[in-house]
Amino acid sequence: MTRRASGYFTAGETWLHRRNPVTKLLAVAWTAVSAFVVPPLALPVLIGMVVVGAASTGLLASVVRSLRIPALLFVSIFLVNAFFYPGAIDRLIAIGPVGLSWEGIAFGLVSAGRILAVFVASILFLFTTLPDDLLEALVDKGASHRLAFVVLSAIQLVPRLQAQSAAILDAQQARGLRVAGSVFARARAVVPLVGPIVLGSLIDVRERTLALEARGFGARRDRTAYRVVEDPPVDRWMRIAIVLSLIAIVVAVLAGWLH
Repeated sequence: MTRRASGYFTAGETWLHRRNPVTKLLAVAWTAVSAFVVPPLALPVLIGMVVVGAASTGLLASVVRSLRIPALLFVSIFLVNAFFYPGAIDRLIAIGPVGLSWEGIAFGLVSAGRILAVFVASILFLFTTLPDDLLEALVDKGASHRLAFVVLSAIQLVPRLQAQSAAILDAQQARGLRVAGSVFARARAVVPLVGPIVLGSLIDVRERTLALEARGFGARRDRTAYRVVEDPPVDRWMRIAIVLSLIAIVVAVLAGWLH
């Protein structure tokens, strides 16, 4: 199964692969809300839960490799808060109006940790969820087929662009384009890729639009699914537990019990 068709999905038979896509989507939402409302001391526990979930599926190494993408974001969040935290008093290093402070370091670590928890949960969802199953599961739960297709397209956007850029890069190299060497040589190699990627994306959107219209995508009549996504009773109970716990967390925050 190619990445173009399956996104970031990695085939497997683990407990997380067998969960209904809607259940996993709710779990990601639960993680995102919890990461930004739980006290900082509880954040390592949340991150540990997500890491244990990744390890239990055998995808921990893949998740760690995927952290190379947002690593710059994590570092920038930490550094900006560490040096530019407003109202910092306990400064370790002072450089004019800015300085490294304990308050900034703590806030930077917490902020980066929240983003890390959400990212790991999201990438784990992508690794264990087939996009086609997500589309069918959302429609089966009553979501609009248009909304489900938008979600599916968003998930497949980056893999499709990666596949297009790889094909274009191979074609350019076959024509003598130099893509290795110094930083400036690599930067020059990016310019010839921009135009074909943009044009290719527009052509791809047009082809997909025509294909959808030819298959009656905008029709209002009831549809029949070409594939059935399993939704065992355990998933239904898990969704109820996730929703109830999420409501409990929100109530606890509004009541001031979590601070």
